[in-house]
Amino acid sequence: MDLVAASLIKRAKRGEVGAFAELVDAYKDKIFAFLYRMTGNREDANDLAQEVFIRVYSSLHTFDHDMRFSPWIYRIAQNLAIDFLRKQKKTVYLDDQPGQDNDMLWQVECQSPGPEEMTELHDLRVVLEVALRELAPMYRMVLLLRFAHDMSYEDIAKVTELPITTVKTRLHRAREALRQALIEKGYSILPRRVTP
Repeated sequence: MDLVAASLIKRAKRGEVGAFAELVDAYKDKIFAFLYRMTGNREDANDLAQEVFIRVYSSLHTFDHDMRFSPWIYRIAQNLAIDFLRKQKKTVYLDDQPGQDNDMLWQVECQSPGPEEMTELHDLRVVLEVALRELAPMYRMVLLLRFAHDMSYEDIAKVTELPITTVKTRLHRAREALRQALIEKGYSILPRRVTP
């Protein structure tokens, strides 16, 4: 994907509006999903995603072609999300049901589960979503980049501008916090088929 992005960036730098539109189209869903999980709010995620692409467009001339595009755009999204979260006060909406949007649900591999198992999996997804939202942004960020966006430790280190050892430490702490949240809700272990 980064090779395609590099080509699109070169074309966009030459003034091809269609090339930038293709770049937005290629990354908009991933950036929105990342921001949605960071903010927990669809409208806020949409606003932030638009701001990400405005900043990408205005900073396109500074993009270093020796870098990969994914870490660069996720770094912009991360900075915007952290700034946004700092300005927000922590609010929990009891009527909000995490994971209502089909494209935002935890990925679950199923081999025709029965109704009871489906209910348990749904409950687990809700607990995971709530626990994820309760994590400190620095832990939520690395967890989402690693598991929801399948980034390597090296790419996460580039996005967060942290040493790889710090990334690994934060991932470990984030997993422990999620595990503890599951234990408090009566789950003993995280089933292998459910991945944040």
